[in-house]
Amino acid sequence: MTIEFQFDNPLWWASQAFSFVALVFMVGSFQVKNKIILMLMLGLGTTFLAGSAAFLGNYTLAVLFGLAAVRNYVFSYLDWRVSKGIHVSRKLYYFFAGVFTVATIVSTVILVHIMEVATYGAWLEWLICVTLIGLIIGNVLKGTNLMRLSFVGNRAFNIINHVYFNNAIAVIIATLAIISNAVYYIRMLIEWKKKRREKIAEERIMATANDQN
Repeated sequence: MTIEFQFDNPLWWASQAFSFVALVFMVGSFQVKNKIILMLMLGLGTTFLAGSAAFLGNYTLAVLFGLAAVRNYVFSYLDWRVSKGIHVSRKLYYFFAGVFTVATIVSTVILVHIMEVATYGAWLEWLICVTLIGLIIGNVLKGTNLMRLSFVGNRAFNIINHVYFNNAIAVIIATLAIISNAVYYIRMLIEWKKKRREKIAEERIMATANDQN
């Protein structure tokens, strides 16, 4: 399975144009530390990815990307209200998480099993669906590990999907996203090892001091 560059197909060029805009937003999001702006940029990037997938007849991913984009907009808006000191009940976060989870599952069932749109395989679409649900749940839980791991898994499965539909730039986006998260965990591991070494060194100094006493 390899990417075939369809230079004579205007829809392919339109798809790559949308993917390029998505690439700009996604790379920009890697540099942002503010969660609200991050989610907004991810929403914009995912919106253009949805359009890119639609041009190639990749309707399952187009719909799922569309839902993911709306989800990012909704949660960034809720977080923005919180940042302005406006009370937002956690129940509202859980409500929208439930809505997007159900919508993601229902969309997959309808598109893959009822409409039977073009796919690399139903198994792949369900793996993409499951990792998206992990992202949704990760949005409302404390910490980022579930969200990051679901994100990496989702992008890995997306690469297979993008290659099948010849979405070259989308493959680059997914690969960069995986590398970005890998770097995050590598830095975390390095920091953990550094702190562990410092703790061991402190324990040895204390043990030596106690022996001298």
